[in-house]
Amino acid sequence: MSKILIDLAALFAGVVLAFIIQDALPPMSDFHSAHVLLVPMVFCLAAVVLPFPAMLAGAFYTGFLSDLMYMHVVGGKVEIPLGMSIVFFVILGSIANGFQPAMKSRNVLPFVVLSGVGTSGYLLVQFLTITLQRGGFIWDDAVLWRILAPGLMAVLIAPLFYWTLSQIDRLIPDGSRKLRSITR
Repeated sequence: MSKILIDLAALFAGVVLAFIIQDALPPMSDFHSAHVLLVPMVFCLAAVVLPFPAMLAGAFYTGFLSDLMYMHVVGGKVEIPLGMSIVFFVILGSIANGFQPAMKSRNVLPFVVLSGVGTSGYLLVQFLTITLQRGGFIWDDAVLWRILAPGLMAVLIAPLFYWTLSQIDRLIPDGSRKLRSITR
């Protein structure tokens, strides 16, 4: 039980740190000023490692903070309603949680793919929500790149992120490393 709480606390700290880092990174000028999003990738790794109830708590926390970070009010009307991100992260986490056996056998490919699909999917859901709120549909190259480029960046960053956390995990004494979900 304490291992799960430690992993959940690491997710909570990792999400806050990911928000800080992604807000500090400049937009990618070659991709129509798309931003690198790290939070869906951090959550995705936690979702494939944590048991389902802990993943749900992590999805609520990640989604709630995401809703607060991206709350956009135009003309006294909230464009992205509070709770939308929570629902998205519960769905993404439920899908990712099904890939635990693959992660336990050290197959990192599902995490990498889900990080990219989850990041782009999150942006697509935000775009569609705002589009429905405003009542007009605008689709051009800039919108496409602002949705796809962060997902592509997540696919490129995810293996490095996984490797970095694996190296940090090796620093933990062997007695506690035996408790880890991902065998090495």
